Amino acid sequence: MKTEKTMTGSWFRSEKIKSILLETGAGEVPEEFRELVLKEEESVVRKQVNPLGNERGLTLVSNGEQRKSGYTTFVKSRFEGFDREKIVSPMVSNAMLEELKIAKNPLYDIFKNNPERLLGHPQLNSRIWYNGQKKAMMEAKDLKKIGKDNGVSKVFINSPSPGVLAQFLTPGTYYRDYFDFIEDLSREMSKEYEAILSVDGVQLQIDAPDLTHERHYQKSEETERKSALRAKIDSINMAISGKDPERIRVHYCYGNYNAPHKIDPPLENFLNELLSLNSNVIVAELANPRHEGDAMILRKYAHEFGWPKQKKIAVGVIDVKTPFVETPETVALRLARIAEIDEIGPERVMAGTDCGFETFSSLDNVSEEVALMKLDALAEGSALFDNMYR
Repeated sequence: MKTEKTMTGSWFRSEKIKSILLETGAGEVPEEFRELVLKEEESVVRKQVNPLGNERGLTLVSNGEQRKSGYTTFVKSRFEGFDREKIVSPMVSNAMLEELKIAKNPLYDIFKNNPERLLGHPQLNSRIWYNGQKKAMMEAKDLKKIGKDNGVSKVFINSPSPGVLAQFLTPGTYYRDYFDFIEDLSREMSKEYEAILSVDGVQLQIDAPDLTHERHYQKSEETERKSALRAKIDSINMAISGKDPERIRVHYCYGNYNAPHKIDPPLENFLNELLSLNSNVIVAELANPRHEGDAMILRKYAHEFGWPKQKKIAVGVIDVKTPFVETPETVALRLARIAEIDEIGPERVMAGTDCGFETFSSLDNVSEEVALMKLDALAEGSALFDNMYR
């Protein structure tokens, strides 16, 4: 059995798509541009299946989130309860601002002076409720067909966790309690998850960087961290209750931005809770210099506490924040490091990327040309790993 090869989700939007998203401000490309969206999504799938013409490409693909402005910002087109005349945004913590400043990251000026430019959304003024089932189901059906037309049967759709929405959406005057807010988001997001999974054969990826954001956003500094983490885990499990864990994967990361990342919490702070998620795949950030050493933490944990038999790990073998292109040997080594943990083994290892390549429209760390080289390296490195361990 060969190693499953995948990426985290987002891919570069075309100039036309970016222009439409910017002009409409809707968070999602309007239906009138449906043919353009389908064309772009098919292009993204082809690039995953055959990066740089490589026949070994990815085996589990996404639509690149082409129809969405960002992995969280699109939800304003699928939720009600907003005062659409008032645009607000979450405030990042002083600790994160300082890291961006030290790194001379352009995001520093945006987050300090005009966060609405990137993360703006209408303020909530009533109880939030979801009405995007039709859009979510159509997105899943479209990707399933595109995958089939391009010879790939395994596809997934991204959707944000309740916790990351609680982090990015400003609750306004209606919600006074964080835990009430995340509970409502869990109930409503379960409708999106259900709509995606109602399309046979399509997998769901829940994007949950909130699990690591202890010090990144001001809101997370105002709540007791351990109880907040438990609430985030519970909100995911509640939202996917009764759904097939074989078709669900959860992605955690520490924020897709260039900075020292010294404010990132150690993996041991949340690993036990992470493994209690009712999904059979964890999509992990393990390639970049700050978190490549987390393989040692995984080894120590597995030796002491074991590893859930059904739990696979999509190992981040590609660092999406740097233009340095990994060699196949580097990819194989990163996979082997996890596969050689006795309690995990090669049968529970998949090859993946640390994060998406364009988390928000126009916000990327490398060029598309570099990203294609990285996917090619992922494919070649996985083949090398298979020759060693399969």
